[in-house]
Amino acid sequence: MSDDLILEQFTRLLDSLPAGDPWPTLEDSGFLDLLRSEEDGGAGLMLEDFFPLVLAAGARSQVAGVVETMVARLKTPDASGVTDIEAAGAGKALAATITAGLMAGAMEALQATTIDYASTRKQFGREISKFQAIQHQIAVMAQEVMAARMAAQAAFVGAPLEVSPLRAAAAKARAGQAAQQVAAIAHAVHGAIGMTQEHHLHKLTGALHAWRLAHGGETYWARELGRWALGRDDGLVALARAM
Repeated sequence: MSDDLILEQFTRLLDSLPAGDPWPTLEDSGFLDLLRSEEDGGAGLMLEDFFPLVLAAGARSQVAGVVETMVARLKTPDASGVTDIEAAGAGKALAATITAGLMAGAMEALQATTIDYASTRKQFGREISKFQAIQHQIAVMAQEVMAARMAAQAAFVGAPLEVSPLRAAAAKARAGQAAQQVAAIAHAVHGAIGMTQEHHLHKLTGALHAWRLAHGGETYWARELGRWALGRDDGLVALARAM
């Protein structure tokens, strides 16, 4: 099965999950075992191929625990409804990497929602996207969203249980930094409408801020990177190459 087909079917599954109890449907789909080895009945998916699925899950704030459960099943084959993969034995670096990917997906969804709103909302007889101040905010948002995605994608390399702690640290720290600006800009452009709990924007930014704190915030991982850098004798350039 091609990677594009897997992503297409996965997103279709997420969008069609029953609101009450989605886990029987997820169990029957077979997607929860994609990361497990073929010998264990899975697909042996590498992190590179898993990244688009994590982005898709992050963009759908109403679907909680799907990606986390897929990761947890590497250690516990019958895991279900997992929300804390670090507690489930995945390890802090892998948990941070997965969370950075979810954050990148949520930020891409926030960007799309914000651009759509700015392109349709009118004030003084024209769309607010035509105002220079709004254009500047959306441009900053685009830069931060892309930076978060690139940092996260750089950490999604190889086998899940062999994730690089250095890349995980950089991904989680950069995603956390981006999340602050992206969420703030999204709410600024939407105004009061985005503050209601029922609004899609509120759900995305709420999930984003929760992920910022999960498995070490940006300060924690920045300190870890600093310790690794200071502990080397070959300088920052060598550290960057090692990542």
